[in-house]
Amino acid sequence: MQVRDTAEALYIACEMEKRAIRLYERALAVFADGPCQEAIRAILADERRHLARFTEMGGETPDFTRAQLLAAQAAGVLFTGGLIEAQRKGAFDSVLRLYQYAAEEERDAVARYGEFASRVDGPAAAAFRQIEMEESGHLKKLNEMISALPASAEE
Repeated sequence: MQVRDTAEALYIACEMEKRAIRLYERALAVFADGPCQEAIRAILADERRHLARFTEMGGETPDFTRAQLLAAQAAGVLFTGGLIEAQRKGAFDSVLRLYQYAAEEERDAVARYGEFASRVDGPAAAAFRQIEMEESGHLKKLNEMISALPASAEE
């Protein structure tokens, strides 16, 4: 994915976070009786904080045509198959499967934000590095939660 400047990188990051938020919001509604409600809410809160951070950094909004292209590119980065794909992968079958799915998406986010940080300069680069570190922390936390689950949680 090619980004021309900081504003584009921030726009794509916002779109990525919006997709994550939509997925987890829909999961709360669709899997209302499932075992993952608290875990989904916690992950959703993290994604909302990320969106708020990127929105705050804002900057110029790309023109409409460019924004459509960027939105299409962002759609292919995180949560590419949406809720149906997450369900197909078994993400809502158990808390363990949800954490595993979320960890996979966090790994992708860490890589993408690291890539953005290496392509831009100044405050945006610093912000992307900080978000990359936050995502790395979330990934570590998810892996710790996976390890802490009892063996009976493995399906």
